[in-house]
This record gives sequence, C-alpha cells and structure tokens, in this order.
Amino acid sequence: MKLKFYFDEAWRGPLAGPVVVWCLVPLTSFDNSIFKDSKKLTEKKRLVLFDQIQELEKNNKLLFSYGFATNVEIDNFGISKSINIATKRALLIIILKYIYFIEDKIWINWDQLLNIQKIKKQIDKIYHDENKIYDYDFSKIIKILNNIEKIHWIIFDGNVDFWLSKDLWFKVISIIKWDDKVPYIWWASIVAKVVRDTYIVNKSKEFPEYGFEKHKWYGTKLHRENIKKYGLSSFHRKSFCRNIVENS
Repeated sequence: MKLKFYFDEAWRGPLAGPVVVWCLVPLTSFDNSIFKDSKKLTEKKRLVLFDQIQELEKNNKLLFSYGFATNVEIDNFGISKSINIATKRALLIIILKYIYFIEDKIWINWDQLLNIQKIKKQIDKIYHDENKIYDYDFSKIIKILNNIEKIHWIIFDGNVDFWLSKDLWFKVISIIKWDDKVPYIWWASIVAKVVRDTYIVNKSKEFPEYGFEKHKWYGTKLHRENIKKYGLSSFHRKSFCRNIVENS
C-alpha cells in the first residue's frame, strides 16, 4: 500500500478562534458515493456521515486527525505560519495513529520496528518541548516513515508553504479548491464541519455576548457591533480586529 495524505484547512479568515488543519489517510479502497461536499449537506446528514467516518476508522479503513493553531499564535506568527504549525500538529497525530495501527501487525519486520521506535522518539521530543514544532523539519520523520510504508503523495488545498525540503522522493501537490475535485477531502470537510460546529457551540456558552453561534466568528455586522460594544475577548485575533477597535 502507498500512503496518501490529504490535508485541508479551515477558519483562515474569522476574527476569532484558531485556524485548523485536517488530515485524512485512506488505508484501503472503498465506496466514496455516500459522501458529498459538506457544504451541500444538512447538519443532520453531516452528523450521520461523521458517525460513519468514525466507524471506518475503528475498522482500520482510514485515519483522520486535526491540528490547531491558537488565536494567540496567529497574532504572534501571522496566519501563514500558523497554518504551517496546525499542519504539523495534524501530521504528528496522523503519524502516531498510523504507527500504532501497524505496530502489532504480524507482517512487521525488525527494521520496520526500529523505524517505528525512531519516529516515537522524534515525536516525543516535540511533545516535551512544544516550541520545537514551529521550526521542526518534518522531512526527518517522513523519511523514516517511508522506510516503513512507501509514501505516494501529500496533497494540500490551495497555495501552501509545504515546510518540507525540496528533494523529497514523493509528490507534494497543491490543488486550488481541491474539495470540489477529490472525494476524500469531502470526508475531511465533513469532520471539519462537525468539529467546528461543536466547538462553536461550546465557545458561544463561554462568550455569550458575541453571538458566536450566529456568525461562526466571521466579521459580520453583528460581530463587529458586539466587538465595539464589549471590546475584544481573550478568544479574538487582535491582529484581525485592529480596524474595528480603532474605529470604535
């Protein structure tokens, strides 16, 4: 099997909250016909399909993960580097899930087991010093992973700084609006929407005065008026709200 990593990001433009990157790795071939672009689904249908995706992961059909970069990181590093950080966190989780998936397989050999231990050590270093993730070259981990299972390609949505060295042996592909072209990203977008909606509901309870559940953190007239009225919360991206605050 050749591994294919599918990435997509969300929440690039809101005035509050984190930016999030989702990653999906199919482990086998199966019918895509039940899935559609999440934008074309009702909330109820998304929840049903989300349960099916979770079941597919339980049955070792696919793996998925997501990584966050907080509003504070966005203010400190800018949105582009924050997407980079969130992508690395999603990749860390998906690689961990994958090596635990294969670790107990009967076909695994001694060299593969040694490479798994190398990956665990690399990831453990990052987890014990989270600041390392900002500048860590993930080519190191991916090269080790390729010794276990050949990597076919990594696909990103849009124009992304791949943060990987240019001499890699696998394809790194960027496709604008790839969620309209690649069925597997529909799955990731379904996960994205369900996780997002749940997160927004929780944050709406924490900051009820801003009406997050109505505008989903975006810069609507209501959201801007509430910022002017109540000021910025600890959850807002200060760098995205300067004009609103200055003109209030």
